[in-house]
Amino acid sequence: MSIVINLHLKAKEDQYQALHQTLIAILPDTAARDGAALISCCANPEDNSFLIHEVWDRKESQEAYMGWRQERGDIDTLMGMLREPPVFEEREHMPF
Repeated sequence: MSIVINLHLKAKEDQYQALHQTLIAILPDTAARDGAALISCCANPEDNSFLIHEVWDRKESQEAYMGWRQERGDIDTLMGMLREPPVFEEREHMPF
């Protein structure tokens, strides 16, 4: 069963541009991962936030991706730019 992940990120005020550029740099790699069906990101400079919308073929693909990001140190780098912990929302994808 495919899943949707909505990831809400809130950048520290002085880290908004750095996080913006980091996401531009790393999200193409996310989109290229096995099982990634759709990766989209939107930014709100008014409150320094980002919403990443991901559709994966199955939960295991997304979990493998997260493990890869953790091994590379990308998660720690991103966490250092945030003013609060990220919020993950997982949903069942309803294709039509």
